[in-house]
Amino acid sequence: MSVTQANVDECVAALVAGFPIEDIWLLEPARAKECHLDKSVNLIVIVTEGSEHHLISADIENLIRKRADWSGIDIFVFPLSAITRIPRPLLVTMALSGGRNIYSK
Repeated sequence: MSVTQANVDECVAALVAGFPIEDIWLLEPARAKECHLDKSVNLIVIVTEGSEHHLISADIENLIRKRADWSGIDIFVFPLSAITRIPRPLLVTMALSGGRNIYSK
C-alpha cells in the first residue's frame, strides 16, 4: 500500500494534537540503509523531555493500527535528549543527517 502525502499530513496532525511532540523527521529507507527500515514512510518523533517516551510510543502504535491507510507508516519515538547526547541513537543520527524535518514546535 502506498502512503500518500495527505496520509502523512493527517498522521502528523494527529500526533501533534495528541502527544507532547517537539520535532518530527521523515526518514526514507534509501537514506538510511544501515537501519534496515521496513516501511516506505518512517517518522522519527522527538517528544518533550521528561515525558514517558516508551508509553507514548505504545499509544502512538495503537493510534496507527486504527487507520488502515496509515499501515505504511512506521514511527520511532525518542526523548528530546536523544538529539543532544553523544553518541546519538542511529535512527536519530540518520534522521538529522539524511531526513527531512516536517514538524518543529
